[in-house]
Amino acid sequence: MSVYDQISSCCSRIEKADTKEDVLREVDKLDNYASYLNADKAQRLHIYCDNIRKLNVDVKSETINQSQSIRKLFS
Repeated sequence: MSVYDQISSCCSRIEKADTKEDVLREVDKLDNYASYLNADKAQRLHIYCDNIRKLNVDVKSETINQSQSIRKLFS
């Protein structure tokens, strides 16, 4: 599975997550995948991850928006 496939899988799990712990676990995985990317995409991925970490999981729509933005970054 490519890094992009792994990132997409993490985004799917973020969108389906019910708890903040689940979301944060997937965001940590995304952050780790950044080391396999070029500098520009890695920096943007880190920014999206930080944005998700700052959100309250109760704001589900914004969490989903952030994960969809990550997907668009790699499509």
